[in-house]
Amino acid sequence: MSSEVGPGEATSRGSVWEESVRTTDIATAEKLVQRVYPVAQLRDSRREFLFEQTTRGADGVTFARFRISSRIDIAVEFQGVAGYGLLLDGRYAAQSRGDALDTTQPFVFRPGPGSSISEGLDLLVVNVQDDMLRQAVARREGVEDARIDFSRTAPASPELSRHWQRTVAYAWRSVAQVPEVFRNDLVRTATFDAVVAAALAAFPVDVVHAGRIPPDAALPSALRRARAFIDDHADQPLTVQQIAEQARVSVRTLQNGFRRELDTTPLGYLRRVRLLHARDELLDAQPGEKSVVEIAHRWGFASPSRFAAEYQELFGEKPSRTLRR
Repeated sequence: MSSEVGPGEATSRGSVWEESVRTTDIATAEKLVQRVYPVAQLRDSRREFLFEQTTRGADGVTFARFRISSRIDIAVEFQGVAGYGLLLDGRYAAQSRGDALDTTQPFVFRPGPGSSISEGLDLLVVNVQDDMLRQAVARREGVEDARIDFSRTAPASPELSRHWQRTVAYAWRSVAQVPEVFRNDLVRTATFDAVVAAALAAFPVDVVHAGRIPPDAALPSALRRARAFIDDHADQPLTVQQIAEQARVSVRTLQNGFRRELDTTPLGYLRRVRLLHARDELLDAQPGEKSVVEIAHRWGFASPSRFAAEYQELFGEKPSRTLRR
């Protein structure tokens, strides 16, 4: 078998990725798949093998079309990305995190391990970075960041499935595969934003935990003063009485305002601010420079176990893992 890649082309312009490649060698095909999914493995084909891959990506969204002539087993780790799939032709059975996918309709590979067995495959996958999905959900929820989990791998309804397919078809045929259009930042960004919106509508996600609350000029002035005081003095011991005095309202009025406008308490907001500062410090720390316990104490958490539990609930990972990054 030939291991030469071609005919094809690869073009990179800034953050724009355009590539069309083909090969008859399975080892080369594996390396090509790894350009899209760094952790991927292809298992031996039993018949004559032809692999074609067409990739168009930018702005956190990558379209990848795979055509594989023979039977093939593929294992992929979807690292920080969700893969929204649409089977165009062939026989295809797939799993996401060990759960079987219904590939007779649009489906999604959730972040994590995925695998498939196919024959005569023609598959289009729209890969969306987890950060981009989280940001879109956060904008919808009115917060600055959000931790999400995928509640389903199949479309929520036939209507939303059809909308998803029409949106993807337009983005793929009329934008991604037309170089002049694809390289137009305004058109591409607007189109890809529509793709992400259609994906989140068709495949709803659960908001496990909302993160930082953004500034809001519409908040009552007393709450704005309270938040500003907390933000500026988060590294100091604070009481509800002190916060109420700075906001120039009673403790009861302050507490009611936080519950009504921010769905939390003054001290709950303080804990979140401290956790965010602790995360920044964990991310910035050099190996061996600081410990989790030290940073927890610095931000007012006397109990390391309590700190670790609240940290994991908000950010979805243990503070020790953040420190090792």
